[in-house]
Amino acid sequence: MALNRVEALAQFNKLNKKFIMILERPEDQSLLNQEFYLYREIEIDVDQEVVQGDYDSYSVVNIDSIPLEMTEDSLNNLATEKIYEKYSMETQLSIIENLLERLADNAGIECEDLKEMNDFINEVRRVNGVRKDFYQNSDDYTYKSSEDLDAEIEEQYQGGIYEYGTGLNDY
Repeated sequence: MALNRVEALAQFNKLNKKFIMILERPEDQSLLNQEFYLYREIEIDVDQEVVQGDYDSYSVVNIDSIPLEMTEDSLNNLATEKIYEKYSMETQLSIIENLLERLADNAGIECEDLKEMNDFINEVRRVNGVRKDFYQNSDDYTYKSSEDLDAEIEEQYQGGIYEYGTGLNDY
């Protein structure tokens, strides 16, 4: 694949000389923040190349020539998404609140705060269900469930790049 290099600036931290980012080269470089940053003029294909190193010893390298970076945060986010797909936060808390209340009752432990919280949550859920029923059955409103919205989005993006996914949920 041919490189489509453009003139740009590599921005570095002035204090420690670490690479920060690539900037489009402005017409007037005096407008750049010289107090906190250092700059190097470079030519780079921003789709196929990256800057590696620091201000004193940087290089522009092809993305394909370096290992893919995988961060702990991205792995944690993938794991969290996977958990939430099966057990939403609300579902997790419901399981825990029910278990705690049963354990407290069986052990004879006073837990009025927990019972009040559970009663409040259950009442909010009940009222939310009544609201959903009202809007679903009213001629004055068009009610869309979460499933309806998901189906609508699927239809809007059908046949597009959306269907190829990111591969992030394939684990």
